[in-house]
Amino acid sequence: MNHDQIYYVMAPNYNAKGFKVVPTESTALRRFHYKEQVDGESALQFESKSGKVNPLDTQLLFCTPSILISDSFEDLLSGHIYGGKLYPAIVDDLNDSFFLVNFYDELDCWDREKSTYEQHDPEDSPHVIKYVFDENVLNSVEESERLIFRMGGDDLSPIIVHKSIKKIIESEVSCASFYSIADYELGDEY
Repeated sequence: MNHDQIYYVMAPNYNAKGFKVVPTESTALRRFHYKEQVDGESALQFESKSGKVNPLDTQLLFCTPSILISDSFEDLLSGHIYGGKLYPAIVDDLNDSFFLVNFYDELDCWDREKSTYEQHDPEDSPHVIKYVFDENVLNSVEESERLIFRMGGDDLSPIIVHKSIKKIIESEVSCASFYSIADYELGDEY
């Protein structure tokens, strides 16, 4: 199976409005973008950048490089996040029906021989221009456990989604854009 055909980079649709949030100071200190949040601790707090968020109208929010989902997407993603989990989040001090997709481990699955990348200093992470997946790495993880993941082994670590997840999110929200791994080149999202 050619995984490059069934996975997509998910990025904000920069033409859409009302889907961006920022963390409160206390949430920012918790390093939620890359650190596993401890179950049982308080929910993460976010503020919308343009008015109050209505969870009935907004199922997906971006706090780049992370995403928040409303409880309507909980069943869709729960148990299918490689190296992550859903963690409770509150938006605008009153809306507790969101979850941070808390990625704390990345899936380094791009092929160094077939992908196009730059790496001027071996101490720095590579800057990937065009991904080609390493089929052996992806085949070593059950598909149901990697329907959404954060790419590893590069400096930008985009969120990658399976076509089944893309299809559902795309039908429900307009604030996300999707780029097939087979066709994507760095910068397409802008």
